[in-house]
Amino acid sequence: MTSPNSTPPVAKKVPSERVHHGHTFVDDYEWLRDKDDPEVVAYLEAENGWTEARTAHLAPLRESIFGEIKSRTQETDMSVPARMGDWWYYARTVEGKQYGLQCRA
Repeated sequence: MTSPNSTPPVAKKVPSERVHHGHTFVDDYEWLRDKDDPEVVAYLEAENGWTEARTAHLAPLRESIFGEIKSRTQETDMSVPARMGDWWYYARTVEGKQYGLQCRA
């Protein structure tokens, strides 16, 4: 992990030209789209490490805010069903799950 006073990692520029509707665009950061490239992964890990080091002092505040939001959120809930054709559609959330469910009955 980097020290908090260090400079952030800087992504290299690799010009990549694309032509859309007769206009040429140069994207210096197109290379970052390749999620399987070890160089991209290394750069993103360095950036995440730098960010974590710079914001480590905010961890108690993040936990406090998260706890407050969670305490005000009803985790297990269901929307009012709506009929569409022969089916009833509704959404529901389940405590402990990150994503809601879309249901049809």
